[in-house]
Amino acid sequence: MDKRNIDYKGLEGLYGAAREGSGGICKNECALLEESISASFSMFFGLEGKEKLDGRSQYLLALFYRNCIYLSASYRLMREGMLDPAGNNLRTVFETIIWQYAYLTDDDIYSNYREMAALDDEKLRLIKDGNWSNTKERALENLRRKYSFQKMMKALYSKGHYEKFFYSQYWAFCQKSHSSIFGINHNTPTMGMGTTLDASAGELRGNLSAALYLCAENLICFLNCFSQQLSQERIDSALAMINKINRSIPPSLSLAPDTRALPFQLTFREV
Repeated sequence: MDKRNIDYKGLEGLYGAAREGSGGICKNECALLEESISASFSMFFGLEGKEKLDGRSQYLLALFYRNCIYLSASYRLMREGMLDPAGNNLRTVFETIIWQYAYLTDDDIYSNYREMAALDDEKLRLIKDGNWSNTKERALENLRRKYSFQKMMKALYSKGHYEKFFYSQYWAFCQKSHSSIFGINHNTPTMGMGTTLDASAGELRGNLSAALYLCAENLICFLNCFSQQLSQERIDSALAMINKINRSIPPSLSLAPDTRALPFQLTFREV
């Protein structure tokens, strides 16, 4: 194949080769991630009475479903060697789970979020006609600053947990999103055009483990939000999936806030 004049069909062939190769190298991780993603979607579609949920629960459920989609997209990107863009999706899931806990447990943070959502909707309508004002933009920015991600994390976690999350796990996810040399992988299959898959196996396995961790955390968050609407059989099924993931990945801290009383505070093996 002449890579100097490659067409899109040729690129698809390279992506396909990377997908086949990654599935062979990380067979167990891929199988478990596929199982956990399927289980997550099943939890969403199997939740009874979705139309009767209150406004806050509707938001939380929508965010859970979006996390399922982002995790599914991350997995597809990883299998084809696009680890950096997969990392962007994982960062979004990480942040969203933490925001879900904030909306679930803090009325002020949730109220602030509703105000921002309303102003965002208004901005979309008015900006098309040139009627969005600097005054409204400042009001929106003030709402965003009131509960920044860092401030909100400090409210949800003790000092030790916050530092472990913000200065290690979150920092690592952020590198995929920043335009710096630290956010660039030099051995991903697609960047090497299918020639460096073996060299990047460790990095691929690490990304798959991160996705598995977030799949488990997404399910824990779902249980904390909706256990009252679930049968014990469905709860036990989710917990079985979470524990299966927990046994297969490196030691981790759970994203469930340690400063809040929640029905499900599953303890992951500590770092």
